[in-house]
Amino acid sequence: MPGHHNDGGHHGLHLGELNNERISSIAPFSGLILTVTCCIIALVRLYILDIFIPKLYSRHTLREASTTQLRSFINHHVAAVTKVLLIILCGYPLLAIICGNKTPHTPYAKDSTVTLGDMMIVSSQVFTGMYIFELFFRDKVSIISCAHHIGAIVIAQSAIAMTINFDRERDAVYEFILCFIWGAFDVVAELWPHIAMIVYRIHRDNHALLANVFYATAILEVVGTTIETIIVMFLFGSLWNKWSLSLKIATPFLHTLFSAAQLWGVWIFYRMANDQQQKLKSEQKHPSSGDSAVASV
Repeated sequence: MPGHHNDGGHHGLHLGELNNERISSIAPFSGLILTVTCCIIALVRLYILDIFIPKLYSRHTLREASTTQLRSFINHHVAAVTKVLLIILCGYPLLAIICGNKTPHTPYAKDSTVTLGDMMIVSSQVFTGMYIFELFFRDKVSIISCAHHIGAIVIAQSAIAMTINFDRERDAVYEFILCFIWGAFDVVAELWPHIAMIVYRIHRDNHALLANVFYATAILEVVGTTIETIIVMFLFGSLWNKWSLSLKIATPFLHTLFSAAQLWGVWIFYRMANDQQQKLKSEQKHPSSGDSAVASV
């Protein structure tokens, strides 16, 4: 029956005891959920952010922003708010399944018809919709970011498809949970860069503040990537006998690519922090010219 444990050994904390079954009864409707998510994000952007962001911030903040920079600024708000929402939505289901004795078919709350698996499916589609929005909305997306977003979208959707076809994919539920852990760390690690870039646009003349924010962002990303690698590889290794040959090969390769993308972001923020430090030193040496040292996003 759904949610019951196997009698097998205890591998990878609680994960090794999960039955390989459909993660949620709403998984076949994931396409509809994704469509609704994309529509909601578009409506929020059109009728909330586009209207209130110019009113929320001073004219000085947005005065020198180009159309490309303004789109980037709005996207950082969309991504930051969405990622905070995802942390709230998926934090409990993920921890309850990994660290507790819950299964994807456990009710999300007492006497609720909504299950942990339902919330995980919805969270996966919100995660996907967020990256689809960025790819279509921003005028410029770096090759690294584009590859990261496309990879994240394809992997998230593949994991859902595997759970729908679980009777032919013996490692479907484990792959979905592992991908969900990947996504959770991605959400947490990539939240700080969005906040940092919002702060940068608001306080672009405060070089001391920006240097500290960018250094802190780089450090948080390194810590997040390191913890992510330890946990993902521990679970991957402890569930070794559960994986098909293709996933035994693909998982380390994909994790290396995603970690490289995150570390590339670390390098960028480290360079930005150093740049702000140099501008701060120049400003201290030449106070009268400090106001002109403004970088563009």
